[in-house]
Amino acid sequence: MYIRKTTILMALVAGLPLMNCGNSKNNTDDVNQINSSVISDETIPETVKNLVKVVAENDSAGFAKLVSYPLQRPYPLHDIDSPQQMSEYYRNLVDDSLKNIIIKSGSEKWSEYGWRGWSLDDGRYIWVDDNVYDVSYISSAEQKNIDSLSKVEIASIEPSIREGWRPIMCLKNAESGDVYRIDSKLESEPSENHFRLAVYKSDSNLSGYPSLLMDGEMDVEGSAGNIIYTFHDNSQNGNYIIQPESSESSDPVIIQPSGENVLLKRAYWHELINR
Repeated sequence: MYIRKTTILMALVAGLPLMNCGNSKNNTDDVNQINSSVISDETIPETVKNLVKVVAENDSAGFAKLVSYPLQRPYPLHDIDSPQQMSEYYRNLVDDSLKNIIIKSGSEKWSEYGWRGWSLDDGRYIWVDDNVYDVSYISSAEQKNIDSLSKVEIASIEPSIREGWRPIMCLKNAESGDVYRIDSKLESEPSENHFRLAVYKSDSNLSGYPSLLMDGEMDVEGSAGNIIYTFHDNSQNGNYIIQPESSESSDPVIIQPSGENVLLKRAYWHELINR
């Protein structure tokens, strides 16, 4: 019996180097798949070249060092605020599909857009200047989480206003405590541009009917593609305009019918309603 156990143990120990070699070989194979035109093209910036290399090597810490924070993710996912969070989140963000797209991309797939930096495949996947500042790609794991969180969020609001909507954004006035949520209408035609703004005063019940509920639409303006939401308040015969981000501020701004500009902070509905 002792001989048999020893033999098994020796076999397991002997197998360890083989497993390590296998992992090393996989990493080597991934590196070998890098499209050499990206690395050799002198017009491609070093940040892009480093990005391709760390992704090929599955180097989550190396990738995290290339990112500009916070890195926004589609609501209701949390933004990624630090290199440590990025290292932990890496496999959710850079799945096998995105990895293969990046490491096999030729130099012709990377384009420069002036002050906006460089993008892969006309902005479909990733944006880079001195750092990686935007990942347009949404992995299947992320999409699954988005769908799940969205269903839970819509189920938490007043029943009469649930059906046919999905959450887009949640904002809060840090001074007054007022909460603003933007939802998108679930239409059969994806070209429909129908949004709504629900305003909850600081002393109101978030699971109850909002203090204000307005319909509106979204526009994209300028070379930076800034998003602007306009909501129509018929009671005051005016509009509420929300800019999630502008050239002047990375914080969202709401312009009220009175013309007053109020800075808001990004928030997460599930955190606010569970307090």
